[in-house]
Amino acid sequence: MSLPESIQRMTRPLLLIAAIVVSLAFAIWGPTRGYAALLGAGLSIANWFTLRWLANRIVHGSGNRAAVSLLLMAKIGVLTAIVFVLLNRVHVDPVGLVFGLGVLVVGPVLAGLLTANSGSAKSLNPSAVHAAREER
Repeated sequence: MSLPESIQRMTRPLLLIAAIVVSLAFAIWGPTRGYAALLGAGLSIANWFTLRWLANRIVHGSGNRAAVSLLLMAKIGVLTAIVFVLLNRVHVDPVGLVFGLGVLVVGPVLAGLLTANSGSAKSLNPSAVHAAREER
């Protein structure tokens, strides 16, 4: 399985995790922190789609790989600048924003575990491993 296929498979669980995080923020803290969590989760999802696009360009070699790698590093700086502006200029609730930005870290990990668990059931089957060894 190539990198883009595995990343594509992780996108739906990541979106589900973002929806759960935002719903929890609205349920626990109300609209102020809920909207801040929505902004944070939106930034996380935008970061994920940007990462997917950049990884696809690096893996498939379309374009200059060095330039795409620099864009990958610049993406972190842009994300940091956006968070700075949201906190210091727009005065978004920091707790809600960080709660939503948690999708950036927790989302891919949980999505990876969920997709790996569903996709590797065949490889964990001892009889399937034994049958594969006999075929060699």
